[in-house]
Amino acid sequence: MTSPLQESLLLPAPPPPISWWPPAPGWLLLAALLVSLLVLVPLLLVLNRKRQRRRLKAQRIIWEVPDSLTDQDWLAALNTQLKRHLKSRGNATATRLYGQAWVDYLCQHYPRPRNDLLAPLGSSLYQAQLTLNPQQRRALQRELLRWIRYNHV
Repeated sequence: MTSPLQESLLLPAPPPPISWWPPAPGWLLLAALLVSLLVLVPLLLVLNRKRQRRRLKAQRIIWEVPDSLTDQDWLAALNTQLKRHLKSRGNATATRLYGQAWVDYLCQHYPRPRNDLLAPLGSSLYQAQLTLNPQQRRALQRELLRWIRYNHV
């Protein structure tokens, strides 16, 4: 079946073996992505842990105020703790605010503020006879915790 003419043909030379280097561009991109993940993930974990510690510390200042205090002393202690914490964070201008200006400062620094819940920190603090029921105290604490959570204090 084979003719002498076909037998006299030379077969083409086989191609050279495929080298493993340089890799295809997709492998280079994958390697760059993996290296960046190995660098960024630990960094993001450390930053997240620091932010959580700072937030827990700020939330703790709200819960450290004892409930056994009178209403006026309780509000004064909350004000003092908040202002002390803001001053330690470098916001000294907020520590000079009082009354409605203090409530306005708190309300302008996060969306949908509940001015009615924060109002006791402003005007009620300076009243001679102040009465807050336990629901009002808890609502004020929740609103301050929401403020802390939003402001990353």
